[in-house]
Amino acid sequence: MTSCSDCGLDVDHCHGTLVMHNDRTVDCTDAACDLPDLLSHAFIVDCIAVRGGCCTAEDQVDWAEAS
Repeated sequence: MTSCSDCGLDVDHCHGTLVMHNDRTVDCTDAACDLPDLLSHAFIVDCIAVRGGCCTAEDQVDWAEAS
């Protein structure tokens, strides 16, 4: 069994995946997540990548250009 190095260092982090929506809101796949920000998640996906995602390809934001 492998352990999480961030847990051992007492670093604020989440083991879930952050899901980004076209309106710039985010959700996490971990129901216990209380850190819904980019820096706390190792895995980040657009909601279109999630089965049954709420955003369509036409609605997706190019996050590199939106900054």
